Amino acid sequence: MGKRLVEDCLTLDLAWVMRLGPLGKGQAGAGKIHWSIDSVNIASAEFRLDLRSPESARLILWYSISTRDEKSCPTRQIISLSAVPQHFGGSRWWLHCPVTGERARLLYLPPNGDRFASRKAWNLTYRAERLNRFDRPFEKLFRMQRRIGGKQGLGTGLEKPKGMWQHTFARRAARFAALDLDCAVKIAGLIEGPDGPR
Repeated sequence: MGKRLVEDCLTLDLAWVMRLGPLGKGQAGAGKIHWSIDSVNIASAEFRLDLRSPESARLILWYSISTRDEKSCPTRQIISLSAVPQHFGGSRWWLHCPVTGERARLLYLPPNGDRFASRKAWNLTYRAERLNRFDRPFEKLFRMQRRIGGKQGLGTGLEKPKGMWQHTFARRAARFAALDLDCAVKIAGLIEGPDGPR
Protein backbone atom coordinates (compact mmCIF):
# COMPACT_ATOMS: atom_id res chain seq x y z
CA MET A 1 0.00 0.00 0.00
CA GLY A 2 2.91 2.42 0.65
CA LYS A 3 3.01 5.71 2.48
CA ARG A 4 -0.09 7.68 3.37
CA LEU A 5 -0.90 10.68 1.21
CA VAL A 6 -0.88 14.35 2.22
CA GLU A 7 -4.01 14.85 0.12
CA ASP A 8 -5.98 12.41 2.32
CA CYS A 9 -5.21 14.35 5.52
CA LEU A 10 -6.78 17.32 7.27
CA THR A 11 -4.26 20.17 7.00
CA LEU A 12 -3.64 22.70 9.76
CA ASP A 13 -2.15 25.94 8.46
CA LEU A 14 -1.27 28.53 11.13
CA ALA A 15 -1.48 31.42 8.63
CA TRP A 16 -5.04 30.31 7.81
CA VAL A 17 -5.95 30.15 11.50
CA MET A 18 -4.47 33.59 12.16
CA ARG A 19 -6.49 35.09 9.30
CA LEU A 20 -9.70 33.81 10.92
CA GLY A 21 -8.99 36.28 13.78
CA PRO A 22 -7.10 38.18 12.57
CA LEU A 23 -4.58 38.04 15.39
CA GLY A 24 -1.13 39.45 15.88
CA LYS A 25 1.66 39.37 18.44
CA GLY A 26 0.45 40.11 21.96
CA GLN A 27 -3.12 39.03 21.27
CA ALA A 28 -5.33 36.02 21.95
CA GLY A 29 -8.55 34.86 20.39
CA ALA A 30 -10.76 31.91 19.59
CA GLY A 31 -12.77 30.60 16.70
CA LYS A 32 -13.73 27.61 14.62
CA ILE A 33 -11.98 25.91 11.70
CA HIS A 34 -13.91 24.09 8.98
CA TRP A 35 -12.45 21.67 6.44
CA SER A 36 -14.48 21.07 3.30
CA ILE A 37 -14.35 19.28 -0.04
CA ASP A 38 -16.42 20.74 -2.90
CA SER A 39 -18.14 23.08 -0.42
CA VAL A 40 -19.23 20.14 1.78
CA ASN A 41 -18.07 20.39 5.41
CA ILE A 42 -16.10 17.24 6.31
CA ALA A 43 -14.63 18.24 9.69
CA SER A 44 -14.37 21.13 12.12
CA ALA A 45 -12.44 22.13 15.22
CA GLU A 46 -12.69 24.85 17.81
CA PHE A 47 -9.46 26.67 18.58
CA ARG A 48 -7.88 29.16 20.95
CA LEU A 49 -4.81 30.99 19.72
CA ASP A 50 -2.67 32.68 22.37
CA LEU A 51 0.14 34.96 21.16
CA ARG A 52 0.35 37.13 24.29
CA SER A 53 3.74 35.77 25.35
CA PRO A 54 6.30 34.60 22.74
CA GLU A 55 7.73 32.13 25.30
CA SER A 56 4.40 30.38 25.88
CA ALA A 57 2.56 31.01 22.60
CA ARG A 58 0.27 28.13 21.70
CA LEU A 59 -2.66 26.91 19.67
CA ILE A 60 -5.24 24.77 21.47
CA LEU A 61 -7.59 22.64 19.35
CA TRP A 62 -10.76 20.78 20.33
CA TYR A 63 -12.05 18.30 17.77
CA SER A 64 -13.53 14.83 17.42
CA ILE A 65 -11.92 12.10 15.36
CA SER A 66 -13.28 8.75 14.28
CA THR A 67 -11.35 5.75 15.51
CA ARG A 68 -11.24 2.35 13.80
CA ASP A 69 -14.46 1.31 15.55
CA GLU A 70 -16.06 4.45 14.05
CA LYS A 71 -16.85 6.05 17.43
CA SER A 72 -16.22 9.76 17.82
CA CYS A 73 -13.35 10.48 20.21
CA PRO A 74 -13.16 14.06 21.59
CA THR A 75 -9.59 15.34 21.49
CA ARG A 76 -7.81 18.35 22.96
CA GLN A 77 -4.43 19.12 21.44
CA ILE A 78 -1.99 21.83 22.47
CA ILE A 79 0.53 22.91 19.84
CA SER A 80 3.49 25.12 20.75
CA LEU A 81 4.28 28.13 18.58
CA SER A 82 7.37 30.26 18.04
CA ALA A 83 8.06 33.55 16.28
CA VAL A 84 11.11 34.04 14.07
CA PRO A 85 12.19 37.63 13.26
CA GLN A 86 12.10 38.53 9.56
CA HIS A 87 14.80 40.47 7.70
CA PHE A 88 12.49 43.38 6.87
CA GLY A 89 10.84 43.60 10.28
CA GLY A 90 8.06 41.75 12.01
CA SER A 91 7.98 38.04 12.83
CA ARG A 92 6.82 34.86 11.23
CA TRP A 93 4.96 32.40 13.45
CA TRP A 94 5.60 28.65 13.24
CA LEU A 95 3.85 25.56 14.56
CA HIS A 96 5.97 22.99 16.40
CA CYS A 97 5.34 19.35 15.59
CA PRO A 98 4.27 17.56 18.81
CA VAL A 99 6.20 14.44 17.69
CA THR A 100 9.51 15.77 16.31
CA GLY A 101 9.55 19.18 17.99
CA GLU A 102 10.62 20.75 14.69
CA ARG A 103 9.14 23.95 13.30
CA ALA A 104 6.55 23.42 10.57
CA ARG A 105 4.33 25.61 8.45
CA LEU A 106 1.69 22.88 8.18
CA LEU A 107 0.58 19.98 10.36
CA TYR A 108 -1.50 17.03 9.19
CA LEU A 109 -4.10 14.66 10.65
CA PRO A 110 -4.38 11.49 8.52
CA PRO A 111 -7.43 9.20 8.57
CA ASN A 112 -7.33 7.18 11.82
CA GLY A 113 -4.60 9.51 13.14
CA ASP A 114 -4.66 10.61 16.76
CA ARG A 115 -3.17 14.14 16.44
CA PHE A 116 -1.95 16.81 14.07
CA ALA A 117 1.76 16.35 13.37
CA SER A 118 4.31 17.15 10.66
CA ARG A 119 4.62 15.44 7.31
CA LYS A 120 7.90 13.94 8.51
CA ALA A 121 6.31 12.58 11.71
CA TRP A 122 3.51 10.86 9.76
CA ASN A 123 5.87 9.79 6.93
CA LEU A 124 3.51 11.28 4.34
CA THR A 125 4.03 11.60 0.61
CA TYR A 126 2.32 13.64 -2.09
CA ARG A 127 0.13 11.89 -4.65
CA ALA A 128 2.27 13.39 -7.43
CA GLU A 129 5.33 11.56 -6.06
CA ARG A 130 3.60 8.22 -6.76
CA LEU A 131 2.80 9.10 -10.34
CA ASN A 132 4.92 8.54 -13.41
CA ARG A 133 6.61 11.51 -15.10
CA PHE A 134 3.83 11.93 -17.66
CA ASP A 135 1.05 12.27 -15.05
CA ARG A 136 2.82 14.58 -12.57
CA PRO A 137 2.08 17.94 -14.23
CA PHE A 138 -1.62 17.02 -14.49
CA GLU A 139 -1.81 16.15 -10.78
CA LYS A 140 0.00 19.38 -9.85
CA LEU A 141 -2.44 21.38 -11.99
CA PHE A 142 -5.48 19.67 -10.42
CA ARG A 143 -4.03 20.05 -6.91
CA MET A 144 -3.68 23.81 -7.46
CA GLN A 145 -7.30 23.95 -8.62
CA ARG A 146 -8.38 22.04 -5.48
CA ARG A 147 -6.40 24.34 -3.19
CA ILE A 148 -7.95 27.46 -4.66
CA GLY A 149 -11.38 25.84 -4.57
CA GLY A 150 -12.29 26.09 -8.24
CA LYS A 151 -13.46 23.55 -10.78
CA GLN A 152 -10.99 20.83 -11.69
CA GLY A 153 -10.00 19.77 -15.16
CA LEU A 154 -8.04 20.80 -18.20
CA GLY A 155 -9.15 24.07 -19.75
CA THR A 156 -11.17 25.19 -16.72
CA GLY A 157 -8.77 27.95 -15.69
CA LEU A 158 -8.68 29.64 -12.29
CA GLU A 159 -11.06 32.02 -10.59
CA LYS A 160 -9.87 34.32 -7.83
CA PRO A 161 -11.42 33.18 -4.53
CA LYS A 162 -13.17 35.78 -2.43
CA GLY A 163 -10.76 37.26 0.10
CA MET A 164 -7.53 36.25 -1.65
CA TRP A 165 -5.03 39.07 -2.18
CA GLN A 166 -4.64 40.07 -5.83
CA HIS A 167 -0.82 39.64 -5.76
CA THR A 168 -1.22 36.14 -4.24
CA PHE A 169 -3.68 35.19 -6.96
CA ALA A 170 -1.40 36.64 -9.68
CA ARG A 171 1.51 34.53 -8.39
CA ARG A 172 -0.62 31.37 -8.35
CA ALA A 173 -2.11 32.17 -11.76
CA ALA A 174 1.40 32.44 -13.24
CA ARG A 175 2.33 29.07 -11.75
CA PHE A 176 -0.97 27.64 -13.02
CA ALA A 177 -0.27 28.94 -16.55
CA ALA A 178 3.15 27.21 -16.53
CA LEU A 179 1.58 23.92 -15.40
CA ASP A 180 -1.21 24.26 -17.96
CA LEU A 181 1.38 24.76 -20.73
CA ASP A 182 3.33 21.72 -19.50
CA CYS A 183 0.14 19.62 -19.66
CA ALA A 184 -0.64 20.91 -23.18
CA VAL A 185 2.86 19.90 -24.31
CA LYS A 186 2.34 16.40 -22.87
CA ILE A 187 -1.01 16.04 -24.67
CA ALA A 188 0.47 17.36 -27.93
CA GLY A 189 3.21 14.74 -27.62
CA LEU A 190 0.57 12.03 -27.34
CA ILE A 191 -1.33 13.30 -30.36
CA GLU A 192 1.79 13.65 -32.49
CA GLY A 193 3.32 10.36 -31.38
CA PRO A 194 6.96 9.42 -31.98
CA ASP A 195 6.63 9.70 -35.81
CA GLY A 196 4.99 13.14 -36.02
CA PRO A 197 1.30 14.13 -36.26
CA ARG A 198 -1.28 11.36 -36.66
